[in-house]
Amino acid sequence: MSPRGSIRPGLLLVLRRELRWMRRRPAMPIMTLVFPLLVFGVLAAIFNTGLPTDLPVAVLDQDRSPLSRQIIQIIDASPDVAVAERVQDLAAGRRLILEGRVYAVVMIPSHLERDVGHGRRPAVTVFYNNEFLTIGSIVSRALGDALGTAEAGIALAARVKQGESPHAAVAEITPIPVQASPLFNPTMNYIHFLLAALIPTVLQIFICVTTAYSVSLERRSAAGLAVLSRLGGGLAPAIAGKLLPYTVAFLVTLGVADTVLFGVLGTPFGGDWRMLVLADILFILAYQMLGALFALIARDMVQALGFAGILTAPSFGYIGVSFPTMAMGTFPQLWGSLLPASWYMQVRIEQTIKGAAPAYSIGSLATLAAILAVITALTVIRLLKMRRARLSAAMQGGEVVA
Repeated sequence: MSPRGSIRPGLLLVLRRELRWMRRRPAMPIMTLVFPLLVFGVLAAIFNTGLPTDLPVAVLDQDRSPLSRQIIQIIDASPDVAVAERVQDLAAGRRLILEGRVYAVVMIPSHLERDVGHGRRPAVTVFYNNEFLTIGSIVSRALGDALGTAEAGIALAARVKQGESPHAAVAEITPIPVQASPLFNPTMNYIHFLLAALIPTVLQIFICVTTAYSVSLERRSAAGLAVLSRLGGGLAPAIAGKLLPYTVAFLVTLGVADTVLFGVLGTPFGGDWRMLVLADILFILAYQMLGALFALIARDMVQALGFAGILTAPSFGYIGVSFPTMAMGTFPQLWGSLLPASWYMQVRIEQTIKGAAPAYSIGSLATLAAILAVITALTVIRLLKMRRARLSAAMQGGEVVA
């Protein structure tokens, strides 16, 4: 009988040993389940409304006419912005922007109504804070649409007053009407694309760091990896048994997060769930193997965790969600193409929001599998090299190595 019971060396023995380690180290289940779900909960609470609305703006009305009041009403009626302040001069408006109390100042010039009545084109000026690109673009678009609506209304009223029919006046104002049909996320809901992208981006950090930490624990003793290999009866079952509990835990974590995302928050899912689950598995395994590789090439645990953080923390900027990949330079495009998260996000977006046929995701899925294979091969090569070095050192020391 084996000294560890009836279980012979193999994957099951390593798996049982790893589960005992996880019970003795509360940090492991916390890093695989508690912390990721806690972060997802915080992110879901932040993006719960889906769209930022009623962003505060200030108005400087130098005309104080019925027309200027009508323009202010149109601006305030926009769902994206709200007139929160009335200022007496631009200095006061600038101060409000600097204090963060408003995101824009709309200046309506003097004699606006008179100039419009005389056929002139007075300018309504908008000063907005574009330091935060998302807020700046929303405010700029909302104010532009509101002022465009007001301008169209004024032009329409003027033509009708001159005797044109409303239909002919509309045709003159917009001779070529444009019908814009946003696809896949027509409401610009931040839950549907930003939260859906942040979930795997955050999870990859936990996957890589947890794996690097777990494998680094094996390296604390000189014989740690050798014992693991003997318990597994070989490298493959040893690695599989070591990583399997965390693979399952992270799959559960991602499954819970996606259940909330697609079930509770209403993110559309129009694709094939089997393709998404397969991508989930490849994604988790790729970052597990990266974490293991970092633990094997690093000098110690601190360095391994540093490698994991350096790779995963900034990766959100390279996957093409917050900034278009085609607009990036050569290096970020190349770097992004090497990240498993980039290809996983393509599959995830295609199989959720876009509702694409599975055939559209096969290329990205194959690339993700190829990256996993390369990382796995590098990890195995490193393990074999370490084993040869250990055997050589043992032979030179006159030891007998089993």
